[in-house]
Amino acid sequence: MQKDLLLNKYLPHYTFNEYHDIKVNAPIANVYKVAEDFDLSKSKTIAWLFKIRGLPTKRLNLQNFIKDVGFTNLESNAPFENLIGFWAKTKIEPISGYKDFTSDSISPAIKIVWNFQFEELENNKTRVSTETRVLCVARLTKITFPIYWSIIKPFSGLTRKKMLKIIKTESETNVLNG
Repeated sequence: MQKDLLLNKYLPHYTFNEYHDIKVNAPIANVYKVAEDFDLSKSKTIAWLFKIRGLPTKRLNLQNFIKDVGFTNLESNAPFENLIGFWAKTKIEPISGYKDFTSDSISPAIKIVWNFQFEELENNKTRVSTETRVLCVARLTKITFPIYWSIIKPFSGLTRKKMLKIIKTESETNVLNG
């Protein structure tokens, strides 16, 4: 596993986290490329979960989804990691960069980062993982978020696993067809 993770750079300390991974039979560069903008609508489960949570479902490729919900592409380290994040006081707000995110320039109630990490294995195989980290900053968030997390975590985990499965399927299909 890579030690200098962007995830650690942006949010080394956190209140909650969730991690999932999958092995993919494709070279790291191919898997990274697929993961940059895969189609979340390839999972009916993801589309359904997003719909019941009131999230946008019209444009479900990853980059449009990020824009539609107000997340920020924080940083990437191709072909090893992509980092997405958001912070909120009362609603999701854009993040202008690393310095603002780590200095609390807007005094957010919550900070969340979410990565896709890629580890090169033997024989053109790649481990893809995704980790979500949540930092509850405000007193109210520290009280209320654990309740929310206990409800949403199983569905969040299912969504992340489905995302990894889409990346695996598309990467392996591209290798076969490429």
